[in-house]
Amino acid sequence: MGGRRGSGDGSSMIFNYIQFENYRPYYGVQNMELQKRHEQFSPYKKNITLVGGLNGAGKTSLINAFYVCFYGRRKFSKDEYEVIKKEAINTRHKREGGNSSNIQLSFSDHTGQYIIEVLFEQNHKNEIVEQRRIYVVSGSEKREVAASDDEFNDFIDQRIPIDVAPFFIFDAEKIRDLVGEHDSKETIKAIQKIVSLELYNQLHSDLSSIKYTTELNLSKSVKNEDILKLTVQLEECASELESLRAQDKPIEKEIEFLKEKKDYISQERRRKLASSSNTKAQINRRVGELESEQKKIKAALESFGRSLPKMVVYPLVKKLQQQIKKEQGHVASLNRSQAAFAPYDRFISQLLAQETTPPLSNDQKEQLTEKGKDAWVKVNKMQEIKVEPMNVLHAYDLSPNELQAILNWNLPMNMNIRELISKRNKIDTELQSLLAQLEDAPDVIDTKEMDEELADISEKLGSLYTARKSRSEALRRLQDRHQDLSKELTTKRRAIQDLGPVEQKLEMMSKLINATKEFIDRVTILKAKQLKTEIESILLQLFRKRDLHRVEFDPKEFALKIYDEFDNQVDLTSRSEGEKQLIALSMIWALTKVSGTNFPFVIDTPLARLDSIHRSNLVNRYFTNLSDQVIILTTDTEITKDFVEEIEPYVQKSYLLQYDDVETATKVSEGYFTFE
Repeated sequence: MGGRRGSGDGSSMIFNYIQFENYRPYYGVQNMELQKRHEQFSPYKKNITLVGGLNGAGKTSLINAFYVCFYGRRKFSKDEYEVIKKEAINTRHKREGGNSSNIQLSFSDHTGQYIIEVLFEQNHKNEIVEQRRIYVVSGSEKREVAASDDEFNDFIDQRIPIDVAPFFIFDAEKIRDLVGEHDSKETIKAIQKIVSLELYNQLHSDLSSIKYTTELNLSKSVKNEDILKLTVQLEECASELESLRAQDKPIEKEIEFLKEKKDYISQERRRKLASSSNTKAQINRRVGELESEQKKIKAALESFGRSLPKMVVYPLVKKLQQQIKKEQGHVASLNRSQAAFAPYDRFISQLLAQETTPPLSNDQKEQLTEKGKDAWVKVNKMQEIKVEPMNVLHAYDLSPNELQAILNWNLPMNMNIRELISKRNKIDTELQSLLAQLEDAPDVIDTKEMDEELADISEKLGSLYTARKSRSEALRRLQDRHQDLSKELTTKRRAIQDLGPVEQKLEMMSKLINATKEFIDRVTILKAKQLKTEIESILLQLFRKRDLHRVEFDPKEFALKIYDEFDNQVDLTSRSEGEKQLIALSMIWALTKVSGTNFPFVIDTPLARLDSIHRSNLVNRYFTNLSDQVIILTTDTEITKDFVEEIEPYVQKSYLLQYDDVETATKVSEGYFTFE
């Protein structure tokens, strides 16, 4: 089913299409083409697919469909996946007697084109049964490939490993949690896998394990007292190492269980809040927001009313301004001409004052003056300033302050009255609807019990993380001791004159292990430096603030550290939700650049917590450069007309998810949200 791939080997993948047939809200066959079309040359990189939809239209079902196709139950907790299976068949389709649904996801990479098909079917026991198939596509033909669950999982993990997937398919509002968990064991492991370090660490671990087994076999035949003593110490150290590693398994299992439980309770809490979103407090809060907006619109309309007299005289004032500017230009030209010919005027005045025989007539004097001026221009190589006659009405009669006041007078014309009135009408309509709902609205939803349970789980997880960190430090000390004992044992054995094949093998393996360790250390430092450089560069591009002054990516802990302009480390967890989201997105882009991967990205709700400047930065500097394929899911509340206009040149396809309450179904249509 295709050659071996890795997450950090310059891998490339593209989604061709995703198709639903009676899956969750999608009734009938609904298809989204995601592959870039062959179009005429464009100066823009058309790598973006936009998918818009209101809440409840099916965006969560869409993004989860990628995970369902790739990973199935592996990516979700047991309870979460049971809910997905239970709701997998469209309600309307079930009412019409249907009992199945399916998802098809087509993608291509350097090994070929594939289709993953997931079928959900209700059996005679009313249980939802899942079937999973994979096809290889060649031209117009497709061939099913028989594969066990393990073979299928290996095929997918060779392309996008399951613990790497959240870096490429994610809800942007949740990815900001990466900032708070950037130094967790799971996050570090995923980052190292993306940049290929985990592969080298696994090689080092395998070599050490082989060497340890060989040493055990050799110890059985060694008789030298010192070597035996060292061998016993090495065995004891190895036994402690195995014991510590064995302790990790149940604790890691408990951590995984608590995390799944926390995710499930959090999801149930969000669902509970979402199902009862219109409480009295929330309606009152919204009413307050709308009434505040009403006051602003009223003030703007009143301001417009006060400016009406100015609008009446505006054309006359504009014409007067133009006439004054022309007169000022004429006067300036006249003054320059008079200043340029002042020496000549004095000269000709004195010349014509001299007595001549016979005396010159006035006509002759005028001719002499004009001809003399021409000669003066040529002799002095002057550029003659021609001044056309003009009747100056205002430039001489008005003071400079009066002239400047007239020229500076202007009428603000940037108010869109029609838009303000339309907005006011919409607000009035929404207010009437909200006030009608207020009486029957429920009180604030009580999530206290869930909150307490989540706090308890978080406290338990914190204790487990602390204990795990202590064990990791103890494990590291034991590994160092094991390495020291191994070196000492090797030195002792070298003293034995007749080294057998086993000793030679151990010596060679020790060199290989040391070389591998040195290589890993150097590559780790290199990758950390690359990540530091890329994250620093990306933050400067995306962030409006400049208090994130310097970035470090610790090669030992493999964790991100950011310092302010006074070189104090910034507490990333204390930043705003929007800033944490931008930092997380910067880490993801940096990882993509350093690893050389070119995976498609599927990003849900990336703009909700960002202001206009950061939104613009994401459009122009992030989404357009992130990958050859970026699929962005949005609601109507997080995007603006400006956002659509900025991103439009880079969009190769756009879709709108429209849910029909009567039909209880979502329809996929080409297009996007429109603005008046």
